[in-house]
This record gives sequence, C-alpha cells and structure tokens, in this order.
Amino acid sequence: MEKDESRKYALVLGIIPWVAYVVISPVFNKPEPLILGMPPLMFWNTLWLILTSICLYGAYKLELGGGLLE
Repeated sequence: MEKDESRKYALVLGIIPWVAYVVISPVFNKPEPLILGMPPLMFWNTLWLILTSICLYGAYKLELGGGLLE
C-alpha cells in the first residue's frame, strides 16, 4: 500500500470515532430501552470507548508502517 493511500485510511480511522461520539450520540439520548442494564447513550459511549482504541491503533499502524500488510 502506498504511503499516501495509507495516510488517507488512517485519517478515516481517526474520524470514525469523532462521528460516532459527536454526530450519532444524540440519537441515543433516551432513557429507555435499557441495553445490558444501561441507558442507550451510556451503552453507546462504553462501546465506542473500546472501538476508539481499536480505530486509533489501526491508524497508528497505518501511519507507522505505511500499511498493515507491509
């Protein structure tokens, strides 16, 4: 994978968590139904706490090595 192409993918991986927190979170701001005993917004934030780490690790690997397959 080329360096420029890997940087584009790294940028997309960095933007995905921002979109999930800022743009989509207001949709889940409801008291019901409970998901695993949590309100939907709390569940969404907990889920994206984990997924953000995965996305940023992928972006780091893309930036560091110029691609995950290299």
